[in-house]
Amino acid sequence: MKGAVTVALVLLAGGLLAHLLLTDPGYVSIRIGRTLFETTVPVALLLLFGGLALLGIVLRAVTMRRRIARLGTERRRRHARRDAQLGIVELAAGNWKSAEDLLVRSAEESESPAANFLLAARAADLLDAPERRDQWLSRAQEYAPEQRAAPMITLAEMQMRRGQNAAALRTLEQLDASGDLNPRGLELLARLYQKLGRGAELHSLLPRLREARELPQERLDDLLAQAQLEELRLASEAGDPAALEKAWSALPRSLRKLPQARLQYARSQMACGDHQGAEKVLRELIEEGTGVAAARAYGDLQLANPLLPIEQAEGWLARNPKDPELLSSCARLCLRAELFGKAIAYLEASNAIKPSAESSLLLAELFAQMREPERALAVLRDHATRTVGRRLQVPRLRLPRR
Repeated sequence: MKGAVTVALVLLAGGLLAHLLLTDPGYVSIRIGRTLFETTVPVALLLLFGGLALLGIVLRAVTMRRRIARLGTERRRRHARRDAQLGIVELAAGNWKSAEDLLVRSAEESESPAANFLLAARAADLLDAPERRDQWLSRAQEYAPEQRAAPMITLAEMQMRRGQNAAALRTLEQLDASGDLNPRGLELLARLYQKLGRGAELHSLLPRLREARELPQERLDDLLAQAQLEELRLASEAGDPAALEKAWSALPRSLRKLPQARLQYARSQMACGDHQGAEKVLRELIEEGTGVAAARAYGDLQLANPLLPIEQAEGWLARNPKDPELLSSCARLCLRAELFGKAIAYLEASNAIKPSAESSLLLAELFAQMREPERALAVLRDHATRTVGRRLQVPRLRLPRR
């Protein structure tokens, strides 16, 4: 009903307007510079409405073109998201070549191209393609120049996985020099210093490790322990018992309870000549059953009475007769007490349970000093055979007669 009334009013108004215009069409004059444009009102209105209609058509065409372009962009981004998700799944499934292709193909239209290239670099590294890996890392750096840490830490992790520790160290030190080293990079740098035996550098990271609260507490405690234990090692290298005791007392009580800290303390005591104090620490560790490292270190003791540690070690051996580390330690203690027969028996028993290069070499050296070269050669030959995994067949040589 309302629509019909509206149509009727429009028709009535149009009829009245048409009657007026037919009675007196009016006059319109427009001057632009020296040009004079003259027409009637109906023609002017037609031109005005025609221009407005044409302008509307043009605007609609432009809007439609933009909408089509936007729809195309959205479609490409939707496909890129799908390919990126599929690439992540393929990477997790071990299909590294497919994952690399999908991630690189979808990177340009991805919402985060740098993330795509970082994952593609991991896939290329797993495919043993370091050139492509470096290329994708470089592209990731181009798309996110403010996030320099991400590609460099990724590169350092992959270098460490391949055993390229020196190269990884250079990468992290370069990142550290630029001031972009984050807590994850700091953790990797500390572990590299620890692995490469660079104790002074590891110790220098101690203040920064204490401030790295973003790391998980367990990993942070482990790194702090390693850095703080370097103080014990440095004191032992200097052979200064007073500095050693000062460094040990400066350690937190929770750290001094850890088996690895107590073992390092015992080794440092031996390096400073305090074998009696080291014997007490090692004895407590072995009786607590904290691992084989303490049993191995016990064999390095040099007490004034060499028979006392032998008696103690043989007591443990009676409870664990097949412990190769205890057997080896008993052998070394017997050598210092000049009980060569017992030392040979312990070394042979240790090798029979768990052959080791140290025990084999020690046994061969002992036979050589006892002027039994055949037995020494047999020990070395047996160890070499176990290392190779089989006895090699060598043709018998025919020496010329003299």
